[in-house]
Parts: sequence; structure tokens; C-alpha cells
Amino acid sequence: MKVNSWMAVPVAIVMVASTHLPSIAASDSNKKIEKATEVFEEIMTDSKSRIPKKLLEQSEGIAIIPDVLRAGFFFGGTRGAGVMVVRDKDGTWSNPAFISLTAGSLGLQFGAKSSDIVLVFKSRDAVNQFLLGSFKLGGSVSGTAGPIESSLVDPAKGFKDAPIYTYARSRGLFGGISLEGSQLEFDKERNQVFYGKKLTPRQIFNDPFVNSPPEVESLKDTLEQAEAGVLRRF
Repeated sequence: MKVNSWMAVPVAIVMVASTHLPSIAASDSNKKIEKATEVFEEIMTDSKSRIPKKLLEQSEGIAIIPDVLRAGFFFGGTRGAGVMVVRDKDGTWSNPAFISLTAGSLGLQFGAKSSDIVLVFKSRDAVNQFLLGSFKLGGSVSGTAGPIESSLVDPAKGFKDAPIYTYARSRGLFGGISLEGSQLEFDKERNQVFYGKKLTPRQIFNDPFVNSPPEVESLKDTLEQAEAGVLRRF
């Protein structure tokens, strides 16, 4: 098991090929959910990197974007794909919507070429902005570098009134990161392949009849266990 720590700081032949594209994309999407689940498990089972349980309890949505890649060696943009879930009216987590994150330089630690990004949506208004299809952090919605549990004097106390708390992990270091100027978008193509039909973010999050594979339930279970403080990694 690899050990990670986090820290907080203030996106004919042609016919055969065409036939197999959806299944390949669906398989890739399943792996993306599995990777997002794995990343979140690693964060929440490491005492040095754990996102505060109280913050998770107050959250309205969570986005997990594994392996956000840096385009240039020293400078350049970054881009990654991941998933986002929102809290239903009954307090449970929704089916995931696939998303993409496009950003400028994330200041990846010590020459790292990729980072895992987590966004904790504390504001319902911020979630509603995403339901429109996309938004830019620092534009209509601002993001704040998130706290980690080990750095809190009193984890039971509330948090700043920030719409979104942002985190990044790279080369074994975890913490809050500024994502101002980053663009978060709904991945229409990946969602259509995964769910088998065109769906809006609102339909994915709110429609109880949208079918989902076992990987989705594993992600939901992980989030619920982390929120309850009982998540264990074996």
C-alpha cells in the first residue's frame, strides 16, 4: 500500500472499430470511478491527510479528479478527468457525473507531473452553478484552500463560509491548493457512453431510475463511510 500525505493551500474494419468504441469508453469510465474511489480512500485513511469529517458532513458535493496532468515541464496548463457527486435531499450521495478540469499551472510539488485533485462543495449555490454545465473558479464561484484534520485545533468547530474547498496531492504531499481560474465542465460524451443516453447533470444527480454499475456503489459506500468516520483501508 502506498503512503500519501496531503496539505492544504489558498480541471468491414471501420464498422468493427466503431462498434467497440462505446464499450472501450465505458470500461475506461469504470476505471476512472475505481481510481477516484481509491484516491479518496487513501486520503481519508491517512491521519496526516484526512479531510475533516465535519467538513464532509456539511458538504453538498464532492469532486475527485485523479491524475491531473501538467502539459509542460516547467510551465503550461493542466487537465484531468474525474467524477462529481452531490448530496440528495435525503442526505445520501447521488450517482456520479463525469467532469473535466482545465487549469493553468497548479504548482505541482517537487517536479511532479500529475496531481490528484479533490473539491469539497460546501455551498448548494456552487453545486447549482455546476448544474448549468460548467463554471470557472474565481469567476462566479470562488475556491478556498481546504484544511486537513491534523491541522485543526478544534475539528468540531465550523469552517469559513467558502463555497468550495480545494485540495491537491502530488509526490506524496497533500494540502490545500489554489485553483482560481480553473474551469470545471460536465463531460457530455463520457456521461452519454457510461449511462447509455444523453443526460444533463441534474438528471444524473436527481433521477433515481438511472442505472449504474457496481463501481458506483463502491464510491458511494466509501464516501458514506468517510463521512461517518468509519472508513478503513485493507
